[in-house]
Amino acid sequence: MRSITAWSGCSALVLGLIFALSACSTKETSSRTTEQTIDQTEKGTAPPLQGFSKTPSEEAVKPPPPTVTAKADQAEIAMRQAREALKRALGNVYFEFDRWALSTEGKKNLAESAAALKQNPAVKILIEGHCDERGTTEYNLVLGEKRAQETRRYLLSLGISNSVGVTSYGKERPVCTEHDESCYWKNRRAHLAVEEGKGK
Repeated sequence: MRSITAWSGCSALVLGLIFALSACSTKETSSRTTEQTIDQTEKGTAPPLQGFSKTPSEEAVKPPPPTVTAKADQAEIAMRQAREALKRALGNVYFEFDRWALSTEGKKNLAESAAALKQNPAVKILIEGHCDERGTTEYNLVLGEKRAQETRRYLLSLGISNSVGVTSYGKERPVCTEHDESCYWKNRRAHLAVEEGKGK
C-alpha cells in the first residue's frame, strides 16, 4: 500500500515537471516570435498584412455635377437683357420753346422707338415731360405734361400695345444747366423710360 502511494507521488511530481517545461517552451517560442516580428518590422521585412490586396484598384472620383441654371433664372436674365437693349433703342423727343407739338424729327424718333417697343410688348414705359428753366414751376409742370401726353398719343397711333404712363417733371430735372439755348433745347424733351421690374 505504501509503495502505491509513493508511486503516485512520483507520478504527480513527474507530471508537474512536464507541465512546467512545456509552459517554459511555449513562453520561449512566443517570445522568439515577438522578437522576430519586431526585428523584421525594424528592417522593413515584416510580413504583409492579411486581408488587403497588394495592388488595390484606384478609386474612381466622380466630378461634381454641373451647376444647372434654373429656367426661371434664364428667363429673368433674358428679360433683363431685352430691357437694357430697349433702353438704348428708345430716343428722346425734343420740342420748340413753349411748344408741345411734335416736330418732323420728333415723329421720326418715335417711329423708331415704336418699332423697338413692338418687339417687347410686355415692357411698360413711362413718358417723362421736361422743360427748360424759363417760366414758373407751375407753368412748366403743365407744359411737361402736355409734351408727355402728345408723345404717348403719337406712339399709340403707331400701333404699340405696351402699357404707357405719363408724368411731368417740369424744369426740376434738367440734363444741362448752362443758361443758353444750346443747353435749353436739351431740356425741352419727352424721355421714354423703361419701368424697372415690369413686364413678364
